[in-house]
Amino acid sequence: MQETIKSKKKRSLKIGMIIAFVIFAIYSLSLLFPFVWMIINSFRSVQEWGTTVSFKDYWSLPKEWDFTNYLTILQTEVQGENLISMIGYSVILTVGGTLINVFFSSCAAYVFAKYDFKFKKLLYSLAIFAMVVPIVGTLPAQVKFMEFLHLDDSLIGVLFLYSGAFGFNFILLHSSFESVSWSYAEAAQMDGAGHFGIFFKVMIPMCKGPIISCCILQAITLWNDYSTPFLFMNSHSTLAVGLQAIQAELQIKGQYPLVFAAMIISILPVLILYACFQRKIIENTVAGGLKG
Repeated sequence: MQETIKSKKKRSLKIGMIIAFVIFAIYSLSLLFPFVWMIINSFRSVQEWGTTVSFKDYWSLPKEWDFTNYLTILQTEVQGENLISMIGYSVILTVGGTLINVFFSSCAAYVFAKYDFKFKKLLYSLAIFAMVVPIVGTLPAQVKFMEFLHLDDSLIGVLFLYSGAFGFNFILLHSSFESVSWSYAEAAQMDGAGHFGIFFKVMIPMCKGPIISCCILQAITLWNDYSTPFLFMNSHSTLAVGLQAIQAELQIKGQYPLVFAAMIISILPVLILYACFQRKIIENTVAGGLKG
C-alpha cells in the first residue's frame, strides 16, 4: 500500500515537473523572440528593409548580410554625440557607481550587523522605509538638493547619487555579515587588528562571494539606468539615454536596421556579464538573500 502511494507521489511530481518545464520553456521562448528578431533584422540593409520587406518577410534571412550597420551606428551622431561617447559615459558611471555603491553599502551593512549603538533599530527601520517610498515622491527635493550643491549636470553628481548606502545591496549584505561568526574578529583583535583591519582583512574576504554578486547585479542596474543620467546629466548622454534619441531620430528616417544594431550593442555587455558570472550569482543567492 505504501509503495503504491509513493509511486503515485513520484508520478504526480514527475507530471508537475514536466508541466513546469513546458511553462518555463514557453516563457523563455517569448523572451528570446524579440531578441532573435532584432539580431536578424540588424544585419538587413536599410534599402532592403524599406523597399522589399513586408510583414511576412520579417523572419526571413537578409538577402545580403550588411555587417556595416554596426560600424555605421557607432559613428552616427545624434544630438551632437555618437554611440562611442555614450558607451564611454555608461562605462564610467557603471564601473564607478558600482564600486562606490557596493563599498558604502558594505560599510553600512557591516556596522549594523556587528555593532550595537543607540537608535540602531530606528535607523534600520528608516533604511527599510526609504526603500518603500516611491522615487517619484523624492525627485523634486533631490533636484533642488543637487542644484544647491552645484552637482547637477555632472558625472560627479550622478556618482554621488549612486553612493547611497541604504538599499537592496544593504539588505543583502547585512544578512551576509550577520552570518559570519564574531570569533574571527576576536582572533584578529588578539593579533592587533583594529576596526578597519577586521573589516578589510576578515569580514570582506569572508563575504567575498555575496559582494561580487552585489557588484554584478548593481552593474547591470546602473548600465540600464535611464532616469538618473537623464535628470542629472543633461549635457551628455549615456547609452540608455542616448538610445531613446537614436530611436526617435532614425525611425523617422526609416533606418530601423541601425536602430536594431544600436539596441544589440546596448544589450550585449549585460548579456556577457551575466553569462560569465551567472553561477556566482546563483551560488550566493538563496531565497531572496545572499549567503556567504
